[in-house]
Amino acid sequence: MKEADRCCGSAGSFSIIHHDLSMKVLERKISNIVTAKAEVVATSCPTCTMQLSYGLKSHGLTGQVMHPVQLLAKSY
Repeated sequence: MKEADRCCGSAGSFSIIHHDLSMKVLERKISNIVTAKAEVVATSCPTCTMQLSYGLKSHGLTGQVMHPVQLLAKSY
């Protein structure tokens, strides 16, 4: 996925203090997820999980956000 290493916009309390900017960063991330046609997005960060799940749901997308260990367990 393009820019997979870029922030989702949550960054802990950043999404609360700077909500508008946080949503702009999330829009870019969701756009990259859509472009990649990703069905699963893996992250080990709890705030990224919440932010990305919100972004997918708010865009009507059916993808899943999973912890890498969940993804590994599913592969077994």
